[in-house]
Amino acid sequence: MKILLVSNMYPSEEFPSFGVFVKNTEAILTDEGFIVDKAVVTKSIKKSQKIAAYLGHYANVLRKGLTGNYDAIYVHYAAHNAFPLLLLKKLKPSVKIMTNVHGSDVVPEVASQEKFQPYVKKLLQQSTMIITPSHYYKELVHEKYAVTTPIEIFPSGGVNSAVFYPNPGARQRQLEQLALDSTMRYFGYVGRMDVGKGWDHLLKGFSAFLEQNPAEKSKTRLIMVGSGKDDDAFFQMRSDLGLDDIVVHFPLMKHQDLAAIYNIIELFIFPTTRKGESLGLVGLEAMACGTPILASRIGGILDYVQDGANSWLFTAGEWEDLVKQLELYNQLTMEEKQQIAKAAYETAQNYDQRKIQSKLSAIFHKLELTK
Repeated sequence: MKILLVSNMYPSEEFPSFGVFVKNTEAILTDEGFIVDKAVVTKSIKKSQKIAAYLGHYANVLRKGLTGNYDAIYVHYAAHNAFPLLLLKKLKPSVKIMTNVHGSDVVPEVASQEKFQPYVKKLLQQSTMIITPSHYYKELVHEKYAVTTPIEIFPSGGVNSAVFYPNPGARQRQLEQLALDSTMRYFGYVGRMDVGKGWDHLLKGFSAFLEQNPAEKSKTRLIMVGSGKDDDAFFQMRSDLGLDDIVVHFPLMKHQDLAAIYNIIELFIFPTTRKGESLGLVGLEAMACGTPILASRIGGILDYVQDGANSWLFTAGEWEDLVKQLELYNQLTMEEKQQIAKAAYETAQNYDQRKIQSKLSAIFHKLELTK
């Protein structure tokens, strides 16, 4: 079976985490014996570069879609790829489109993304099959678009256990490489500094936690990994709250370095407020390293977090509840923390890339039956 993978997000050497799950699904399909060709875009910084990249991308999608003998067009991110695919479908009605929807595809995060919604709906209606990362997102698609197109669930490429795994023996070396104080305990965050990611709620909550528990100031640090449009606001808030020496920031990291962060921290905090949080793969990656998470009670996170059993939840957008949950976490015994960490690890194994890759293969083989 020959597949054309279409995406406006694909990792590059400069931005290795940008759309890495798209590359993961490509690797899965290749491992399962599918022939995969690509029409993808890597990240650009300058607006002029983005415009040129998208124009070239759209032309490439049309050229390959019209001339290539593909059994399916597999698209990640409906919003930014709908235009060329709808035109392709008009020019070549026999083409079969598999649309994998994520995040802002269905729940726009900013007003400028709303304009894509009519095209997203039309693309989903004209797709042969829709793939969503979670049960939550499947229901969201049904509720919003009332499509009759079959919907399958596949968790965004899953977790690469060759990268994300418990590695306690390397912790001291990792601390030294990152110039971190080995006498401190660390909480962590990984995500863009962008709207809806909750980085601001985390800073406010962590600051209040320290104020209410003064002894923690000398022994607890927060590592925040990521960059985005809100970088300036992040640094300003960190300074205003007096956290410059307490909140350690790293820019975007490669997956191997993220795995080191997950192994260094004892608790991963996932403060997203996005209704469109279609799965939350970073949470699963942390859990795969044996690190439990404290996450917002929202979105696809609810597919895998059982509050108090394999991790913990707090009310999305309410930093006061985050403080309350951090204090409850602090009261747990070491044995209780280890029990939750073990359950978190076991849960993440259900999303292991090697275990779930046959699910994606099965979805594409269903497509063959529609011929």
